Amino acid sequence: MFNSSTVWAFFPYPDYLTLFKMALFDLPEYYRTEETLGWWGELTAYCHLSSNEVAVVCCMAVLWTVLRWIFTHTVFLPFGKWAGLSKANRVKFPESAWRCVFKIASWSLAAYVLLGNNFEVFADPQTLFKGWFPGKPVSPDIQLVYIVEGSFYLHCMFATIFLDVWRKDSMMLCVHHVVTLALIALSYGARYTTTGLMVIFSHDFNDICLEFAKCMIYTKVRFGEFHMLNERLANVAFALFTSGWIVGRMYWFPLKTLYSILPGTAKVYYQGHLPFGVECNVMLWVLMAMDLYWFAIIANILVKIITGNEMEDIREEKEDDEFSEKDETEKKKKNGDATGKKHVPNGIHRSEAKKNGPVMNGEGLKKRNIVAAAAVE
Repeated sequence: MFNSSTVWAFFPYPDYLTLFKMALFDLPEYYRTEETLGWWGELTAYCHLSSNEVAVVCCMAVLWTVLRWIFTHTVFLPFGKWAGLSKANRVKFPESAWRCVFKIASWSLAAYVLLGNNFEVFADPQTLFKGWFPGKPVSPDIQLVYIVEGSFYLHCMFATIFLDVWRKDSMMLCVHHVVTLALIALSYGARYTTTGLMVIFSHDFNDICLEFAKCMIYTKVRFGEFHMLNERLANVAFALFTSGWIVGRMYWFPLKTLYSILPGTAKVYYQGHLPFGVECNVMLWVLMAMDLYWFAIIANILVKIITGNEMEDIREEKEDDEFSEKDETEKKKKNGDATGKKHVPNGIHRSEAKKNGPVMNGEGLKKRNIVAAAAVE
């Protein structure tokens, strides 16, 4: 599987400036070689996506939603109650735990399929379209990866809107899911499956580290007691997440995947028309822009860790404040005052004490007894 060029396979090539110039000046090549079929004609001629495959993806999306509900109510929520998590963390923990478990399985499958069949693409991105032709049959293992990924992101779209805690970047997540679903459908239909595998491989590992780190953050305070082990595990996971983001999304994705689908690279081995070349490139660059946006958030968290602050999800500050206010209100209700008024030891509120003058210890109780006796009479 590995050859003499393995050592250099994961190093960036070309440089970012060259890549940007190629994106600006090479993309029109797709238009110059485009067949005069029109967009719809090209879609019907080159997009090989059957209704049965779409139905399978939709059914799998429903299955993931059902499985998430089962795991949430039989494993994750009971664990949160057993561990003594706060109400806010009990709500958020199942989201991250579910995504962490799923991503471990899905990324492992994608990595096995990609590295087992197309590892040379990392060493020489020009080989991406070697042996490619329109309508090329998709092997069962690649088809399985696409079904799993497509159905999961369809499930994520539903979950982000209706199930998950709404955060500052939830709208950006919805855009990400739409772009990802479009890329999955288009790359599968046009048979750019190796490109799709490279995108999955370079992106999903970070999700595992992120969700694990968040699980540690949500569980580091149990029954009101802080646990340093969880904090340290969260920091280690975040370090792996940051390293994986830089290598996977800042190096491999732009300098391997984006580079390999540009006309100057793709047409080294295939000289014919590449359908949806511009559309695929535009969506991949949009995905790159979102990676840069989230990298800014990562840098913000990294600065907080370096300066000695506890690691937290900076997207959830407002959410946590709302939960804190609700918890405080419930505590006041349990103490017999939903309005939050302070009590004085003798049972008379300060406002009443001001009206009637100073009240000595026991006077409040005597006053209530007199009123109660009068009521009985």
